Amino acid sequence: MLILTTKYLKKEGKKMNQERNIKKAQKSVLLVVTLAIFTDMLLYGMIVPILPDYAENLGISQTAIGILFGSYAAALLIATPIFGVVSDKFGRRSPMLWGILGLGVATLLFAFANTFWLLLLCRVLQGIAAAATWTSGLALLADFYPSKERGKVMGIALSGQALGTLLGPAFGGWLYQLGGYMLPFFIAAGIALIDGLLRVFLLKEEPHRKEEEPSGAFRLLKNRSLFMIGGAVVIGAAIPSVLEPTFPTYLRNVFDASPGAIGLLFGVPSLAYAFTAPIIGGLSTKIGHPKTITIGLAITAVSLVLVVLPTNIWLQIAALACIGISMGTVLAPTLPELADIAQESQTQAYGVTFAIYNTAYSAGMMIGPMISGAASDFFGLQLSYFAIGLVVLVYMLIFTVMTPSKRNTG
Repeated sequence: MLILTTKYLKKEGKKMNQERNIKKAQKSVLLVVTLAIFTDMLLYGMIVPILPDYAENLGISQTAIGILFGSYAAALLIATPIFGVVSDKFGRRSPMLWGILGLGVATLLFAFANTFWLLLLCRVLQGIAAAATWTSGLALLADFYPSKERGKVMGIALSGQALGTLLGPAFGGWLYQLGGYMLPFFIAAGIALIDGLLRVFLLKEEPHRKEEEPSGAFRLLKNRSLFMIGGAVVIGAAIPSVLEPTFPTYLRNVFDASPGAIGLLFGVPSLAYAFTAPIIGGLSTKIGHPKTITIGLAITAVSLVLVVLPTNIWLQIAALACIGISMGTVLAPTLPELADIAQESQTQAYGVTFAIYNTAYSAGMMIGPMISGAASDFFGLQLSYFAIGLVVLVYMLIFTVMTPSKRNTG
């Protein structure tokens, strides 16, 4: 009896040690991926207040400056599917390391770039690095966490995106004023170095099983829900970029807002998004990811109308917060839902799965400003936002009909 008890205790002790090791690995991966996404968006945002002024000093035209800003999303769009396949075939760790190396090189090159073509190369490198980091990082979370926990952890990862987006422009602008053009990029390179060291020493690959059947990815791509979720991601990514070309003019005209005040107001959606994403991620696991996305699309449609109605600054802040909440409610559930679709398709091609997310996101980043600018010229600002809100509402109805209300993948 004593021998049996001893064996049982040893077995239970071994099991507890394994569980502790798994939890430790999960926390390390969540920390690394969240910081990686934060760093990527921080360095992306730092350039926003610096690049137009610097490019004008170099005699670069407004059209060329627009190309510099758009080249990031274009590179992200092109590189994402490649890293999706590479990540599934060779593992997640290597693309994560390539991503931070590319970001570090791009950041240092920015400090010395003095021509349009060098600046363009830096932006393209940034986009490629982001494709490697986002695709592999999100796939790592899907590898390490079971379905019931993915909503919460992916929401936390997205809060890193929101905080990076929020802090990047302010941090970059402050450093630029403090020490000139080069200082922000040297500081950013230091941040990238810390991020890189964490990726080297903390990233593990134990749960990842390489895709044995190429048919798995093709089977995944036949799933209709995958593309419906992709459409929701396009909308979630497009909403903040819809505001960028047209909303500052509205704030100037209605509130006589200074550039600094406009910058602070643009931070409101990012802050609301950062707080909302982890909460919505956990909540959507309970009520169903598609149902949560549907609610998010409805909030988005209403928010686009509300944001151009207030004549009171506090109501304007509340409307902008609704924009951020709508982004979190749309985007946070899409990540675990995509992982569940892959699991349901009996494939671990999470790299390809999150490549679809990245592709849709970068498409939204590019489409948003174009639609907003053209619609504003044609309809005027208020009617253009109403029209875009109506398009979102129509998509919400299509999404509701075409997507299962809840999955049960365990």
